[in-house]
Amino acid sequence: MTKLLIEDDCLAPDTPIKIHYKGPDPFRAYSKTITFLRKIWEIEAKDYWERQFRYNPDEDPRGFYVTAYVRKGLDRFTRIIVEVVMQGAQPSDPTKEGWIEIKIGGVLKTEYGGNTIFEDIRNPITRFLYWLYDKVYYQDRRKYYLKEWCYKRLHELKERYQELLGILPPEKFERKKRLGV
Repeated sequence: MTKLLIEDDCLAPDTPIKIHYKGPDPFRAYSKTITFLRKIWEIEAKDYWERQFRYNPDEDPRGFYVTAYVRKGLDRFTRIIVEVVMQGAQPSDPTKEGWIEIKIGGVLKTEYGGNTIFEDIRNPITRFLYWLYDKVYYQDRRKYYLKEWCYKRLHELKERYQELLGILPPEKFERKKRLGV
């Protein structure tokens, strides 16, 4: 049966969030990723997976590349998929300087339709009812999901990584500079 899929970028019109860090033990950001994602999006372990994990132990510093995902169902029609990409180099001695770049993004997917003739989106009556439902009620729900479950939580994840790595957000840095601390 045919389905209708509506997909919104969580950070549109902005680009994905990027964090650059150069300092000791950058690999600890990867170590805390599953903990951060599970707490922020309130998911079970089965909703977190890593599509790629590359680690080269033969060189120093040791290069690594990770793509981690979270899938969170919000209701019958909508789910959020969060992607975290990490690339960096970890020296064999964790006190030496390494680097990491973290990219954070996500999409909100809403899918209408189903397996019966009554849910099939090709049926004109069903299509009209889904359209009416979306315009009258569900559009506001999706806006709420985009704001609360996407935008705010992606920025919360960014702040947790910054706190873990000891990176001050620009406004806090400016404030400390003004105060002379």
